[in-house]
Amino acid sequence: MKAILQFFRYAKPFKGLILLNFGFNLLFVVLNLCTLLMIMPVLKFLFKPKDPPPSVDTKGLDVGNWFAAVYNDFIQWFGSMAKGDPLKALAMLCVALILITIIKNLSRFAAMAVMAKLRNLAVRNMRMNIYNRCLELPVAYFNEERKGDLLSRMSNDMKEIEFALMVSLEALYMQPLTILLFLSTLLILSPQLTLYIILFLPITALVIGLLSKSLRRKSTRNQELAGRIMSAFEETIGGMRIIKAFNASEFFKKKYSSEDLAYTNNNIGVQRRYDLSSPLSETIGIAVSALLLWIGGNMVFKGNLNPEFFLTYFAIFSQLINPFKALSTSYSAAVRGQASLKRIHELIDAPITVADPVFAKQPTFKSTIELRGVHFGYSEQKQVLHDINLTIRKGQTIALVGPSGAGKTTLTDLLARFYDVNSGAILLDGHDLREFKQEDLRQLLGMVSQESILFNDTVRNNIALGKPEAATEDIIQAAEAAYAHEFITQLSDGYETNIGERGSKLSGGQRQRLGIARALLKDPEILILDEATSALDSQSEKMVQAALEKLMQNRTSIIIAHRLSTVTHADLIVVMDQGRITEVGTHNELMAKNGLYSNLIRLQQLA
Repeated sequence: MKAILQFFRYAKPFKGLILLNFGFNLLFVVLNLCTLLMIMPVLKFLFKPKDPPPSVDTKGLDVGNWFAAVYNDFIQWFGSMAKGDPLKALAMLCVALILITIIKNLSRFAAMAVMAKLRNLAVRNMRMNIYNRCLELPVAYFNEERKGDLLSRMSNDMKEIEFALMVSLEALYMQPLTILLFLSTLLILSPQLTLYIILFLPITALVIGLLSKSLRRKSTRNQELAGRIMSAFEETIGGMRIIKAFNASEFFKKKYSSEDLAYTNNNIGVQRRYDLSSPLSETIGIAVSALLLWIGGNMVFKGNLNPEFFLTYFAIFSQLINPFKALSTSYSAAVRGQASLKRIHELIDAPITVADPVFAKQPTFKSTIELRGVHFGYSEQKQVLHDINLTIRKGQTIALVGPSGAGKTTLTDLLARFYDVNSGAILLDGHDLREFKQEDLRQLLGMVSQESILFNDTVRNNIALGKPEAATEDIIQAAEAAYAHEFITQLSDGYETNIGERGSKLSGGQRQRLGIARALLKDPEILILDEATSALDSQSEKMVQAALEKLMQNRTSIIIAHRLSTVTHADLIVVMDQGRITEVGTHNELMAKNGLYSNLIRLQQLA
């Protein structure tokens, strides 16, 4: 029951729908019981058609006095309504049975319709919580997690939870309600027979408990393996050009086949255990039914129970098997869903390592950005930056150069607060960046990276990403300044053209110019250019470089570059190596020092 209760909290915001579903289900259960109890008068009139409306002899019978009296009054009343004609009474009972059945099934349909709405709204809330949490989590989280595994949580795990939620909610009250009402009726009809049923309940619970424990272990492993094959597939699709170029198809086939085989074998085990719960509970139910037939038959032969009472008792008991089976299935589904729920909560409950302050200041940039004794590492074993001290003045163009892995991109990520420093501080006009809300700080920043990240949307919406309320005239003006307007107007729908996933319908140079147009429209005070032209051909680079020069006018720019010819004009060149600043100065000053910078220049044959 604890496993089922875990899912109930996700439906709590929809209490009205829960009450409505409960009401319809209660009506269904009561009417279902009524249809079964109608068996007794039908049998009475059916097998004694020539007798006057009979009364019930309860002397010595294992029947509650109250129920016997009510039943006796009902028989007498129905007989009088039929004016002593047993055939007419039987016909009236049949019509009543049909009407009750119609109302009963309408109630069940209404309950299921309400449950469908409740389940989908609850699952939507959960999906939105996951999506919103992903947007709140720091960049570091997504560097550590596999994209395929995250996608698996949003798809496979959510399907498991949706199914578990559907069966768990009704199992929480409908099946126990059915069992309670039916058992109470059986207890009234025959306490002695009902005692045998109750004695078998602990055995059933023990069997289901052992099965569920095994199922829980397998289900947790199953969702992990599902995430791994999703990651393998996503990795293959993303690297298809390289796989084909290096004839690595066979290697990836074997790798994926191994992951998929492990998932398939584990999934077979999960399904076997899940499928076993229903026949197992049914077998136990039939075993109890056989016992009841033997004991009840003896009671009828000895005159301790009327035949119609026993047949009704057995009919009601036979309907108890399905609720027990449903409860068993629901519990198994909830156990399977628990594994998915745990994986979802690993995401939802992931710590926010870069947090906003409770009382935040409003950032402004009027004079300097200062890095004081900054140390940073992605983990204790992986320190990237060591004792970084640097002052950037407003309006300066700063170039960060050095070998790959020197920590240049990491430094700019700290400026954008994608991460927080381990020790030391980064100050904006004398205020620690951690005193500002991340959203407010990033309003001052614009970024153009080596690969311009575009989205599966229109040209217009990609340019207006940082300023969605921008007027069309401003978007066009930004595109013109980025030398992008001409190729945009040649697209099929101009600015309303969908550019495909990650801008796949555009060339590399076109994607970069859209990225620059996006930065121009935002009009940031601080501009970060991370290898913005390194992946382009000479012709595209020339156009993009011209757009960048316009973008850099009258603003503070921080440029990361391996192609040193693009940064010789910088006001300050910062040379980094192995996470430390080794040289600082202008191009001429650094050339005169004859250090790492001059060696890099000579290697690129620019001197």
